[in-house]
Amino acid sequence: MFVKNKTVACVNISKISSIYSWNKKIENTSEYIAIFKTTTKNKKLLKEKIKETHPYDVPEIAEIDVTSINKSYLDWLIESTN
Repeated sequence: MFVKNKTVACVNISKISSIYSWNKKIENTSEYIAIFKTTTKNKKLLKEKIKETHPYDVPEIAEIDVTSINKSYLDWLIESTN
């Protein structure tokens, strides 16, 4: 969905095991982590769409500010999201 509509250039999805506290209980569940690769101009839209479609009451939406990236990858990222 996000790649097809060019909100992101790429998404990496991996199955993980999560241990966390929820409703005063310790939970241990399998879930998926997704790393979305997008541009600054698309990040607000991406966050909104994740909140709208995510099944969790409180999804984790964390942002990694990239301070250095190779030019050819950045060019591809921009081209893939325009």
